[in-house]
Amino acid sequence: MTVVYSAECKALQKANRPPAMLPILVVLFVFSYALLTMLVFEQGQTIESQRSLLREMLKDSTQLAALKGKLARESNQHVQGRAAASGQPATTDQGKGSGTRRDSGKQAKRPGKSARSLKQAPGKPPSDMEDVRRSTRAI
Repeated sequence: MTVVYSAECKALQKANRPPAMLPILVVLFVFSYALLTMLVFEQGQTIESQRSLLREMLKDSTQLAALKGKLARESNQHVQGRAAASGQPATTDQGKGSGTRRDSGKQAKRPGKSARSLKQAPGKPPSDMEDVRRSTRAI
């Protein structure tokens, strides 16, 4: 009987002792939540700083657009004033002559704007030229 009693006594002693891993797990749990809280806080600050930078960029862009518009108006007035001083009309479009006169007249009207270039489609590669079975259609 003593053998059974001693085995039961050891089982009772192990059941009453708290597990050694529980305090370590609690500390790790608290530490991980502290890190997570810091991460969320830092992300909030980053988002706010990016928002303020975007607002500053929008203000700068608006100011730049206004400045470009002002410079274009001033240069347009300068060109018109120079043409009026020389006695020539500001535009050279008289309705006759070649198309280059009309194009130069359009450029004289808007010196601040560059002429629009026509976009050209890229050429077909030589491998497509050889294949006659396939027909490509542009819509």
